[in-house]
Amino acid sequence: MIQNNLINADMKSLLASVTALILVIGLGLVTSYCASTEKPDPIRFYVGSSDGSLEHSVFLCEFDPWREQIAVVDSFSGARGASYLALSPDLQSLYTIDKTLAESQQSNQVAAFARDRESDMLTFLNSQPSEGLGPCHVSCSQDGKYLFTSNYNSGNLAAFPLDDRGRILPASSVVQSEGNGPVGERQEGPHTHFVTLDPMGKYLLSPDLGADKVLVLMFDHQTGTLTSNPGQPFFSLRPGSGPRHLVFHPEGKSLYIANELSSTVTACSYAPATGTISELNTLSTVPEAYEGTKYPAAVRISPDGRYVYVSTRGNISSIAVFRVEADGSLSRIQVIENVPGWPRDFNIDPSGRYLIVAGERSNDIELFHRDTNTGKLERSNITCQIPSPACVLFIP
Repeated sequence: MIQNNLINADMKSLLASVTALILVIGLGLVTSYCASTEKPDPIRFYVGSSDGSLEHSVFLCEFDPWREQIAVVDSFSGARGASYLALSPDLQSLYTIDKTLAESQQSNQVAAFARDRESDMLTFLNSQPSEGLGPCHVSCSQDGKYLFTSNYNSGNLAAFPLDDRGRILPASSVVQSEGNGPVGERQEGPHTHFVTLDPMGKYLLSPDLGADKVLVLMFDHQTGTLTSNPGQPFFSLRPGSGPRHLVFHPEGKSLYIANELSSTVTACSYAPATGTISELNTLSTVPEAYEGTKYPAAVRISPDGRYVYVSTRGNISSIAVFRVEADGSLSRIQVIENVPGWPRDFNIDPSGRYLIVAGERSNDIELFHRDTNTGKLERSNITCQIPSPACVLFIP
């Protein structure tokens, strides 16, 4: 009897130990599950619309990875046809294209907004004449003291000082491009389409779609003046290329040019010390058998510098994915078709996991999942309606 009592006691002790172990494991699994299912933070971004009839043409949007949906949070007035946007380096100001004609009627405008860093709300600050017609791109200097714009119709570009509040002051320098190309009405004269400083902030580059070249200008940060680069005033592309946008590799020793009229992308080496450009290779942005409309628009590079992406507007509206090789040249690895119609712009979020495409003619934006290892894109079917979206700008 005593022995049986001892056995029962041992069994009770064993059962208590097993129960405790199960509880510990269970709590661990619950803790692990809760940690793995913690809600990710929403990702916010601005979208600029090219629709000049809209009073509110800048939209604040939010992607919720938990619910897998995109929503418009707010919209802002102060610029019409805000087809391109740029944030200041300190994230306190946002700059846009403004299709409104200046008082002289000889120029459109660029506009400045103050940004609330807590709410992401925008408040209009001021505008200035863009010093030309058809402004299509804006960018900021790395020190946040200057704004640049390119004017497509008049074929020129301008530099503007910025004051301590982020307001745009009158232009400090205006440069007129010259030349033409072989493609009928599209290249009857110069059409500067994009403008950016190189990563060192020494040279300003501007693709001229009408003259098949990329202007290379020296920039003086003290005076805000632009002068032709004596080492290479411009980089020439093949006749009929129609260079539109470019992007630098994060290391600053190569760059990639989207050519609208030849539906190609050109990989180039870049010498930061002299501001000189040399071609590495040129590839098509669409399948070789495709014969329909094909006009490349935007070019972006992944945060790690391993992949380049180019949108092409046309019947198949597509995004092409290119792998960056060791020498900086490109190899095409994917073309994903039937993205939002007429993808004038797209952008990759800072994490590199998502890519959002703006369909200017389908009036919507769509999110794509991006494999950070292979660089390839996968459709998510997550969309949001926005009138004539033309620029996507993530908030870092």
